[in-house]
Amino acid sequence: MCFAAPQVFDSVVEYSVKTIVSVLSSSISCKVLPFEKEEILRIGSSISQRDCLEFIEVVNDVVSKLDQHGLSSGLLSYTAARVAVSASCCRYLVPSMHVLDVKSIDRRSTAISNLLCCWPSNFSLDGHEIPLRLLSWYLDPLTLKHDISSILQENMRRPFLTLSKEFYERMEWRSILLCLVLSPIMFIHTRALLHDWFMLTDLGSLLELLIELVSMILDVISRPICWGIPLELGTKLPFSNAYFPNKDHLLRTLSGPVSSSSFQQLVHATSKSVSLVRKQFGPISESSALKVASVDPKSVWALAICFPDWFYFASVLLFSNNCFQNNFQLECTIEVPNFGQTSDMEQPVASAARFIAWILSPNNKTNQDLLFESLNQVSECWSLKQIDSGTRERGVVDYWKKLKKPECFDSKEGFSHGNKYGCQAIGLWLKEFQRMMKYGVESTDNSSNREAESYNFVLQNSMLFRRIPLGILIGCPSYVKEDGFELLLHYAATGRMLHFVSNNARMHHVDEFNEKEAVAGACLVFTLTDIVERMSASLLENEKSALDIICQVKLGASRYLIKCIERLIELNIIEDGNVMQVDLHGRLERWQHQGQEMLKLDRDLDDAIKCLSRKLSLL
Repeated sequence: MCFAAPQVFDSVVEYSVKTIVSVLSSSISCKVLPFEKEEILRIGSSISQRDCLEFIEVVNDVVSKLDQHGLSSGLLSYTAARVAVSASCCRYLVPSMHVLDVKSIDRRSTAISNLLCCWPSNFSLDGHEIPLRLLSWYLDPLTLKHDISSILQENMRRPFLTLSKEFYERMEWRSILLCLVLSPIMFIHTRALLHDWFMLTDLGSLLELLIELVSMILDVISRPICWGIPLELGTKLPFSNAYFPNKDHLLRTLSGPVSSSSFQQLVHATSKSVSLVRKQFGPISESSALKVASVDPKSVWALAICFPDWFYFASVLLFSNNCFQNNFQLECTIEVPNFGQTSDMEQPVASAARFIAWILSPNNKTNQDLLFESLNQVSECWSLKQIDSGTRERGVVDYWKKLKKPECFDSKEGFSHGNKYGCQAIGLWLKEFQRMMKYGVESTDNSSNREAESYNFVLQNSMLFRRIPLGILIGCPSYVKEDGFELLLHYAATGRMLHFVSNNARMHHVDEFNEKEAVAGACLVFTLTDIVERMSASLLENEKSALDIICQVKLGASRYLIKCIERLIELNIIEDGNVMQVDLHGRLERWQHQGQEMLKLDRDLDDAIKCLSRKLSLL
């Protein structure tokens, strides 16, 4: 049998590469080695961190020559990456001493970039090998930051994306998510990165991505096969406490269904945590170290904001008073630990106010107490309005009782119980809400006027602060007219109050939305509907009742949503219009199918969807 010279050459190169790969793979081990009179525990590669840079450069040179001759270099690149990741920068002497290898890394970034550019882009979990993307994160943490930044930029550029859908359907995003699942430490770094960015910017898109990422991680580890993870590998995934260290008990409460008993546990756990942290830092309760520890990525607060349904549940309790709890058969008192309170038992409204105040001001006890008092006053103000209108005990109770009856809701008729608050009443209350909160913050004796004004400005422009009144729309939507819905939704979305004028016995706002406001308003309606859908599934007795409350919220919010869409169509959604219109079209169709069928609402939505479809056909 004869072989041509090129065949011999290719065969020699192939087996040489396989030999190199085999040697490199065997170099990764855990050994105890003698060192003078001591012993060294070596974990990882036999190639030290000092020699790692030179090793990567040599591999890059070999890979480039293989590519020039059209030979496969993927296996060599992958094995070299594993060796580089396994190279430790420390040698630990048994039993106690350690020696740190220190060397300049000026050329490291360039060498790693050259190695990474040779890797294939496909993602696979077959063979239980470490994914190349995950190895790249270990080699160069900036690649992780780049991957997360690309998702964030896409989310900001396309605000109507459904992140959960994109994480499942986009292979690029799914591979990033699954790599985070396979490496809890990388997820912890990612969550800390997004948390720090949110603390610096207060961008809603950042918080949205952080919330969705946490939700997706929990979803993947609970049902890995649905995400394409092989059964054998799925059974080896870590438990949730690996991704959220030392927060396992709190995580079970936060990730579980919304309920009164769970809210009790949450208030108890967060209050206890605040008390323990303050004791840890001693008598100087407002020290800089305490303020940082209260909001750092490892804090209880950082975990709580990743589960926003509890914030909205607290806002519902704040404005619904006893009628809401009675109709859901919720307990009337909530136990809290004694950390400055005169009683160990609180009414739900007080506990809701305490929880919201903690979310809004986790690192300043003085501001937190003032917010607590102001929120209680706001709750009382809303309750008095209900009493004055004669609807508090008659209308709200009848409304929720009606929802509990299986054949209560007729989408053609809608709800018409009690007196409804229009834009004038809601506008007056909203101004009172702002005044009470501002007065409460500025009434502190321990802060200068400049500090109080600065904090009040930050608070009034906080996305979470503006969304407190949404509890009214979630808890008692039948007592707010459509124009009242518009006022509350626009304030929650933009921080600006609309101005209304009377026209043929109806109120119409005279403001024109700019593109940013119209996008924010439409996104908020979609978000609010998703929140109501999740909460109603947990709180209401049957699916029919849950569908009813979703429909009621959609009916109230539909006019505002359609106005936002019409404004976007009018503005031609100038920037990246075709992509945004496609996203909006898909989001609208999804929103249309949430809850029950409603003929009038469906007709209005169909018109908006058809208008978007016509514009898309012209692109």
